Amino acid sequence: MQLPIAYLDAAAIEEVAIEVWKDVFDAVGWPPSLASVCDSFGHEDVLSALSQDAPTDTLLQALEALEAFGTETGREAVMSAMQDRGVPTDTLPANKGDKEFALRFYIAQRTDAALADAFLRAQIQVQEGGNQRRYNEFLGKEARRIKNLDGKKEALREEILDFCRKSDLGDHVHVEAFEDDGIYIFNILHSHRTQKPLAVVAGHSARATIQYRPVHGDVIQYDARLGRLRVAARSSSIVECYRRVLGLTLFKDEEFFDGNAVCSLKVLQERGREALDSHEVFGVGRIRMTECLWERGDRDLLQIRSSDCFRSIEELGLNVKEGVFIQAKLKCDVVGKSTRPVTVNIRVPSRIEISQRSQETLIERVLDAVGIRNAAPRSSTISLWTLHPWRHPADVWRMLFGAETDKLVQEQVLLPVQLESAPHPDHLEAGRVLEAHALSDSDFYGTSRVPEIPSRSLTPTDLDGLELMPEAFRLYLRSVLGITNGGAVWDKGDLLDLGVIEVGEYCIFLVYALRAPASGSGDKIRTRAGGAHPVCLIPSSQVHDSELARITLESALPTRRAIIREAIHACGLADCVPALYTAPVRARLIVDTRMGKVWVDGVEIANLPPGSKPFQFITFMARHSAPVCRNEIVKEISPGRQDEDVVARQAKSSANKMIAKAMSAAGRTWNEDPFPTAGTGLYRCALPAYVR
Repeated sequence: MQLPIAYLDAAAIEEVAIEVWKDVFDAVGWPPSLASVCDSFGHEDVLSALSQDAPTDTLLQALEALEAFGTETGREAVMSAMQDRGVPTDTLPANKGDKEFALRFYIAQRTDAALADAFLRAQIQVQEGGNQRRYNEFLGKEARRIKNLDGKKEALREEILDFCRKSDLGDHVHVEAFEDDGIYIFNILHSHRTQKPLAVVAGHSARATIQYRPVHGDVIQYDARLGRLRVAARSSSIVECYRRVLGLTLFKDEEFFDGNAVCSLKVLQERGREALDSHEVFGVGRIRMTECLWERGDRDLLQIRSSDCFRSIEELGLNVKEGVFIQAKLKCDVVGKSTRPVTVNIRVPSRIEISQRSQETLIERVLDAVGIRNAAPRSSTISLWTLHPWRHPADVWRMLFGAETDKLVQEQVLLPVQLESAPHPDHLEAGRVLEAHALSDSDFYGTSRVPEIPSRSLTPTDLDGLELMPEAFRLYLRSVLGITNGGAVWDKGDLLDLGVIEVGEYCIFLVYALRAPASGSGDKIRTRAGGAHPVCLIPSSQVHDSELARITLESALPTRRAIIREAIHACGLADCVPALYTAPVRARLIVDTRMGKVWVDGVEIANLPPGSKPFQFITFMARHSAPVCRNEIVKEISPGRQDEDVVARQAKSSANKMIAKAMSAAGRTWNEDPFPTAGTGLYRCALPAYVR
């Protein structure tokens, strides 16, 4: 997964001693790239590991603690929570900086129940206090890739240094940049304004002023697939500088990121509560607007704060379709280990603040689904259909296949070729206007097909490309989807014949559309299907009238579970197969009440009769994303019983034992509690669940 950019703050990482990072990794597990150098790594290696290695849940929790508590405000919240719970302040090491204190606190609370209780309270205080790092987003004029990233770092540093000198921010600037599957990350360390606080130096009793310039770590992310720039800056005064400088340095246009609105709250004014209730993002429950700033004309700026702003608006009879909402705070219930809702603060046109950075991607999906966060303009839509005849530079294939590109090259699905034309680096929007002519084995001259664009010399690297091999791609798709039956060699047509997937008692015949299928292809496919249900996979968002049941793919490389689920619905078989095949992809706990079956992480829980209390307990908990009290559980599974504490605990214990036994029989490691306590007399379901 892509780590939230707030966690890639080089300044915060350097403030924590290497010895402390070792203790953190000992507690939560070592990133793969550091495991072999655990005795000889530095801060740059830590930043590289966080940037490149897939983070574990526990490492994300540690980084969340560093972000939340690694400030003076966060530390005060921790000390206040410890005092409230009667935890001695000397439980944690003294004389430590805020960042080190935050990580020491996180490590200690993993094994100390009192500190864990204080940890939860401190999280609530920080989240409600709005101590979240914000980011600003800007849309580019088009989605465009960055050429010669390394060569542009120094130009970027010089521009930022010039701004710092003119703004009295000192003269220290350090820039690092890297690219990962079309996502470009810029990590910028720069000095800030001089500070001269009154302090007492260790070993001395006299007060004195200490002069220094603090170093700020800012992180900038540019998504070339969407043309979206995200700036996470410590100081808001430098955001506009980054918007201008990135456009100038990367694309020779100061107004490339022109400041058009990325966020809009218009949908909340037009649709009200319905907009938040109909997001349909799996894993997210109720969403409430608890604060909003309402601008009416040039005189009225009203702030509404309530547990439910829309309820208060209705009770007060306000016509919020007048004026504009310019800021809103949303609280989102998210299924997971934490019971705290995720708070997101939106300030138009470009600022977003999210309380739990580990949920950043999920919350962004919610904002997209609701219509608050706008999609960026794209110069073209890339798909296999638009890329025919499938000869392109490697970075084009990476925009389509992402991290799987290198594997496709290894499997010879993509073969290296020398391209015959190339775009001009200063006129990418003009297409491949340079026709390559060989002067020698390593020297080419590109003659321009357009008079306004000059010809120029080319290197073999400029002409490096990859070509898709359809038959190798067909075999690769069969492997990915686990298909072993049926299928036929590619006949140079529009479709790849993948073969048959068995789903319970039914067979589904899959074909993959390399190009828009020709008219009349439906009858041929039905004949080849031999009685199986034919389904056509469409790797393009272009409108197409299919003669078969179809699935429009979100990615050119589908997954087996997603394809089975969509194919079942496309063929009208949803009511005929077990819920395991129709559940959302992210569901970990699946309950089929009609067939009387339960699955956890795809493993069926055996010996669990539908009428038994463990089955009823699991079903009841799976239906509720919020914590439920034990007496409600007892009313459901054993009406009339008075000893709700015993009944609920026994049902939970039996359910957990059966799940653990099924996992062990399947060879899976299982150490989770799917139904943990959520306060006195309360249980909750910690697994994303689906009940049919």
